[in-house]
Amino acid sequence: MTLPRLVRSKFWVRAILVALVVVAGLRIGFSFLVQPETVERGLEQALENWTGAQVHIGKETHFSFWPYPRVTLRDVRVVPDGSGELISAETVSATFDLFGAVRGHPSFSDFELVRPIVRLRRGADGTFNWRHSGWLVQAIDATKAAEGKPTSEPSDERIGTITLVDGVLEIVSGESRPYRISDIDGTVTWPTLRQRLTLALSGVSNGEMTRLSFDADQPLALLAGRDATVRTRLSADPGAVSFEGAANLSGSGFVNGTVQLSTPSLSRLLAWQGRDIPAVSTIGEMTVEANIATSGYAARLENVKLALDGTKATGVLDLNMPPQSVPRIGGTLAFDRIDLRAFLSAFSPLPGADQNAPTIDTTFIHQFGMDLRLSAGTATFSPFALKDLAAGMRIENGRASFDIGDSTLLDGRLTGRIALAEEGFRGGGKLQFSLSNVDMGSIASTLALPGPLPSGIGSADFELSTKLPLWATTPSDMSGKFRLRLGSGTLTHFNRQAFEKLAAQGNFFSMSAAGDGSFDFNRADVEARLDRGLAELTKAEIESNDALLTLSGMVPYRTGSLALAGLLKDRTAADATNGKPGLSFFVGGSWPDPVISPASVLTGRQPRQ
Repeated sequence: MTLPRLVRSKFWVRAILVALVVVAGLRIGFSFLVQPETVERGLEQALENWTGAQVHIGKETHFSFWPYPRVTLRDVRVVPDGSGELISAETVSATFDLFGAVRGHPSFSDFELVRPIVRLRRGADGTFNWRHSGWLVQAIDATKAAEGKPTSEPSDERIGTITLVDGVLEIVSGESRPYRISDIDGTVTWPTLRQRLTLALSGVSNGEMTRLSFDADQPLALLAGRDATVRTRLSADPGAVSFEGAANLSGSGFVNGTVQLSTPSLSRLLAWQGRDIPAVSTIGEMTVEANIATSGYAARLENVKLALDGTKATGVLDLNMPPQSVPRIGGTLAFDRIDLRAFLSAFSPLPGADQNAPTIDTTFIHQFGMDLRLSAGTATFSPFALKDLAAGMRIENGRASFDIGDSTLLDGRLTGRIALAEEGFRGGGKLQFSLSNVDMGSIASTLALPGPLPSGIGSADFELSTKLPLWATTPSDMSGKFRLRLGSGTLTHFNRQAFEKLAAQGNFFSMSAAGDGSFDFNRADVEARLDRGLAELTKAEIESNDALLTLSGMVPYRTGSLALAGLLKDRTAADATNGKPGLSFFVGGSWPDPVISPASVLTGRQPRQ
């Protein structure tokens, strides 16, 4: 190393050592010049000025000067006039400036509260348990009065960073049960009242570790009841919600911006918030993104993007939460596809799900109202699939209904309605469905229904009711009526010639013996009354160009048995002239292979040839 470099290096080393000695000397010297009582009282006064409450210190104050001057108050209690304790903390510490402390006017910043407990109480008149005073309140009032004009009020007071360690927040409103958040850790960064407020906290809420982040560019304007831009996010394992946009905390406050909600399980999210609704227990992962605008107790969500268990939907939702009434949900959602069975089961198990099921909690249908319109490109109700569904879900005053206004089924049209009685799910309800221009043969084939059945394009109407709870209802518990109309079609598994030949022999025979074939017809008309497992065929006519098949009687479908009288009659002009009576028979036994008893067997007369 050259001499000049050596000299320069030694110079800088000496300079740094001298600077350190000077700084240390100043720190040590100032520590003797600072009056501890002045600093202690200064911090007390600062806390009183900020909160507008009295500050009590229970233990001796601690001072440190390295690496920064810091004062620590121990066993601190903040008590507003005329009310209980607002804040208590094991310690409250803050940094202070040495020059100000020497002059007797210390300033403080970068506070730390260890094990603080904040108790917020809201009375019946809407007031909280602190008086309307203090620097912060004065700055808020000055901002309100300024109405956007510059103000000379003390709104440049330095705060810095507030660190919370192992804190507790307890909120009580009226006579309600206290809401408690524990294990609160994090920081609140607010350099001055005119600068941005940033908050990052974590704590345990309802047994779940919860994280909250919040920042506002104009926090003083927000607290003064003016519009301000905010960004916030609340997250925990059961779910997360975030918002970015404009907010207003005045009496007619509002938010206007973008909101996002996500949860791996909707039922778990509701349970975390203290709501146990069995109706949504089958709903799993859900995400919602929308533009939200609120007004009073109402909120409108536009450009909604909903993802629910792999199903996506878009639309508009309206939420109304009046203080003296139940919340209401309305709007329109358009799904790409929807599982109707899962959707309806979310409100109650469908008929036949479990007839021995115990009663379930359905009080939620009295806890909110709904008027929701749904559409879907594809709607499945296993094993069927509907196209272009247009439906509506309505819940009001304990009554609920689901209406299918229009849909396409097997190139035909399906409409329907499920309506619950006034007593709710426990009081039963009505089911109404209408099919038009639907391929009935495809329905029978899809359901794998055995035996002779009419197949063709036609219409069907169901009007059924039950007095049992829906989840304990089976088809044999319903009453109502049924009607089927078909144009040209085919009666499957029915060979007319073989049937007539076997009947002419005057012996009993099974239907399957004449099931190798089909019977083409021009029309089919079937009507029946249903009464808790018993169907009465009031009209059943299947007509071809040259024959008419009629049936009447009882079908106890609860047991799968039959008791029908039938007539197979020629429709030719010659037979009509001759007055040929046709073939009478009786159908007994069980479906799908009942026993045919020709009338001749029962009466002892041989049929005419």
